[in-house]
Amino acid sequence: MSTDDQQLETLRRDVDRIDDALHDLLMRRTERVLEIGRLTDGAEGEPVSLTHPGREAMVLRRLLARHKGPFPSDVLARLWREIIGTLMRVQGPSAIAVYMPERGSGYLEIARDHYGSYTDTVSYQAAGRVLKAVAEGAAAVAVLPLPGETAAEAWWPALIGDAKPRMQVIARLPFCGPGPGRGGEIEAFAVAAVAPGETGDDRSLLAVETRSDVSRTQLNAKLANAGLATLTYWDARSFAPDARVHLLEVGGHVLDSDPRVVRLAHGNDESVRYVRCVGAYATPLHCAR
Repeated sequence: MSTDDQQLETLRRDVDRIDDALHDLLMRRTERVLEIGRLTDGAEGEPVSLTHPGREAMVLRRLLARHKGPFPSDVLARLWREIIGTLMRVQGPSAIAVYMPERGSGYLEIARDHYGSYTDTVSYQAAGRVLKAVAEGAAAVAVLPLPGETAAEAWWPALIGDAKPRMQVIARLPFCGPGPGRGGEIEAFAVAAVAPGETGDDRSLLAVETRSDVSRTQLNAKLANAGLATLTYWDARSFAPDARVHLLEVGGHVLDSDPRVVRLAHGNDESVRYVRCVGAYATPLHCAR
């Protein structure tokens, strides 16, 4: 055997050892996740959360921040999303309900990219039916289109009330940017009956009811006066002759108890009827290819 052949054989054996080590660590990671699941089970009769969006985002950010070398960072993120999605499935039933008005619309692709290629999915043509699947416990997460004033169907008002379980927006997909041929430029919100979790770089969604004569500019000014700068004005719907509900996005992880929300909702301005936080999510990454 030549020196080159011997060196090649040595390198291949080293790669085999590395593969074994990676496999061993993957099995250890699975054991630890199951242990964590047993420690964080909800009270008796309460649903157990299999998705922890804040924690998942922080794991990816940490890994990408330490990553170096020629291995593509977007592939690294995809590998870890596959591991995270698979471990959801290992812990228990975790079907994903997906909005799919027609085949090839892209939502199924970005749902599987985020929650795992082999994750069970159920698709519906109506956004309301997607939410119902989560409310009834038939799915752990709903993947829905981004809201917009031109959308024929507004699903987000269903998050405003006090119905149990309380569903919230927990993530914006794709978290690391679209993959080649995987949903194109389509984005979506993920909704679940779990708390989103704070990550240090978040955005929150507020539903604000006002009198119908309050303009978008006036509402943005009211939020600014309360200390809440509008990042995105998503949608507005009229649900009564003199009432209009607006969906806005603000920076940070904001709760109903936030003093700024309380100030906006219970101030002296009678043109604002109520304010409700309907979700929050980690600001998505844009992985370099």
